[in-house]
Amino acid sequence: MDLRRFYHEILKDDALADMSVSYINDDYFMSKIAEKLKPAERHLIERLEKVRPLSGFYEITLHSNEYFYLIKNRILLPGGHDSGFIHVDVVQRLSRLIKIRDAENEYLKKEEGPAAEEHYNALKLRITLRDTHTPIWREVAVPARLNFYELHLVIQKAMGWQNSHLASFNDEGHRIFVHTFDMEEAYAGEGQVKDLLASETPIDPILLKAGAVNYIYDYGDNWDHRIEVLEKLHEENPQLPAVLKHKGPGPIEDSGGVGGFEMVLDIIKNDSHPEHEEMFLWAKSQNYKARYPKKAINRTLGKLFSRTEPITESNDPSMDE
Repeated sequence: MDLRRFYHEILKDDALADMSVSYINDDYFMSKIAEKLKPAERHLIERLEKVRPLSGFYEITLHSNEYFYLIKNRILLPGGHDSGFIHVDVVQRLSRLIKIRDAENEYLKKEEGPAAEEHYNALKLRITLRDTHTPIWREVAVPARLNFYELHLVIQKAMGWQNSHLASFNDEGHRIFVHTFDMEEAYAGEGQVKDLLASETPIDPILLKAGAVNYIYDYGDNWDHRIEVLEKLHEENPQLPAVLKHKGPGPIEDSGGVGGFEMVLDIIKNDSHPEHEEMFLWAKSQNYKARYPKKAINRTLGKLFSRTEPITESNDPSMDE
């Protein structure tokens, strides 16, 4: 049984099955799962990898929460009382990525040493739009010691946003507001959460300690992004910031969040839909591009960050565009 049919038959939900298969076919997301597996889950994958069932999938006996992360990410699909199913292709892919990650970690320990990563002048980040049917992410390199307002501008350009709505960053200990008036009008943070202003807050101390932060754009449509640190870099001749890699279409401003965006995208891709032409023209007015304009975006970023002083809310040259 092939992977797509397997997910459709087990989940009994076509949309959820298609979304699950899309993420399983993305090596980045699968590598993140491989990185976070608990020992019992790793042992399960390693054990299953040695056997290839004729049916194309394995039936697993479940015990309490020992496979929680695999189940949470729909790698292991519960199939009834104390049982679950996992497809052989998923096991093979996870096994390969576990071995790759282990080898990379071992290499870094031997070759770099404990002090090597301190000599960096840039960060490689992954910007992921969450809750989408098809994975949408951008991998970017940014200068070290950028401030969060500058990171906001990088995200806007890399994702194709028009910077016409409020935005903020957050993690477990901080709320970082892009605009001063938004911070002044916000409700008080709970517990130990600190409220900070993006223009005054460097990214390195927070991002490197947390590993990732969330970025919300447009509080109405609630475009939720995850910003992850992938790597510290040492660039001899940095052309930064810049988009390095990308996947998935550019989201469409004011389309109603992820659900509305995917509905609009379906109409745009269907030439026979009665609203195709009208919706396509509207999407173009919202900066929609059928193909991701990586070179143009990097030229824009290069121009925007060509000045020597930091960009802040008060001197942002993009506000004059």
